[in-house]
Amino acid sequence: GSLTARQAAAEALLVGSAAANQYSAPAGLLELREEVSRLYARLYPGDAYDPASEVVICTSGQESLNAALRACVSEQVSRGGRDGVIVFEPYFPFTQGALDNAPAVMQPVRTHAPGFAIDAAALRAAVTPRTGTVLLNSPHNPTGHVASEAELAAVAEVCVEHDLLAVSDEVYEHAVFGEGCRHRRLCDVPGMRGRTITVSSAGKLFSLTGWRVAWALAPARLATAVASAHTNLTYSAPTPLQAGIAAALREEDGSFGGVAQLFGANFELLATALREHRGLTVCDAQGGYFLVADAGVPDIDFVRSLAAECGVVCTPMSVFYADQDQSESCTLVRFTICKSREHIHRACAALAGRRGRRERVAGTLEM
Repeated sequence: GSLTARQAAAEALLVGSAAANQYSAPAGLLELREEVSRLYARLYPGDAYDPASEVVICTSGQESLNAALRACVSEQVSRGGRDGVIVFEPYFPFTQGALDNAPAVMQPVRTHAPGFAIDAAALRAAVTPRTGTVLLNSPHNPTGHVASEAELAAVAEVCVEHDLLAVSDEVYEHAVFGEGCRHRRLCDVPGMRGRTITVSSAGKLFSLTGWRVAWALAPARLATAVASAHTNLTYSAPTPLQAGIAAALREEDGSFGGVAQLFGANFELLATALREHRGLTVCDAQGGYFLVADAGVPDIDFVRSLAAECGVVCTPMSVFYADQDQSESCTLVRFTICKSREHIHRACAALAGRRGRRERVAGTLEM
């Protein structure tokens, strides 16, 4: 994790003012909100979020997602009972809990291997009079798909036509590694700035996931609603850790320590090992923390057999779908690429059947 962030947080803890170890304002330290605003003005020139009214610091990306969905659903329900949220499958499993907390009803739209692109026709067909919000995640967990300009335009067209709000989960924005691919924000598409809440995470940006510091960017009316929901969920993010993240953001040049290059190379190494030594079909990915592959057999069976045979542990993709029938027919599995190069090499050796005695004794390699 960022040394600058850790040193600044330690200073705030040990030698900072008394306020440094008390609650911050619910919306977050102004110092951090200003740095978040400056970061995005540098990364995406042409529009800036007002740190005083359009940036909210939250306690983790997960809490940001919960607060953002509450804000959108509350507004849409007040305007006509529109508590439906379109979610693209497969999806991060905690999404269902966030919808339950909103409370909202999931309206899933399936995307398909190997590319997991958004089907504009399927999206349009999913909209009902109950629909009020679209939840987008790009780069995507679990698939690694990065939404294209055309896909974002399709989402925006549906949102504008049906007066929908949008929550855009962009916590993996710094980890785009596909050749010729770059991260694009939904809020930058014409018609979307005033109806989108964008969520991102300092824990992901700086590899400090235990710190649980994140933020939401939104037009002032929606940011106020996010702040209200956040206040009722956790009140404020840890104050000295906010100070640490502010210091790291001041120094950030947009490379984020070369994380994208590391994960891209990890993806290629692991993909090669899975193809050559296990016969898996690896799905396309352009970013994020994960690799999805088709095992050709039921996912649960494959996960168990792989762990038993070589000690490499992956995740069955059936847990990422709302449809319970999917769990009986799913042959996809997810591996993690946000690991050290050494860890990836050890996993590749295990997949090839070259684990040493010491590694066998140590147990499994979680991927």
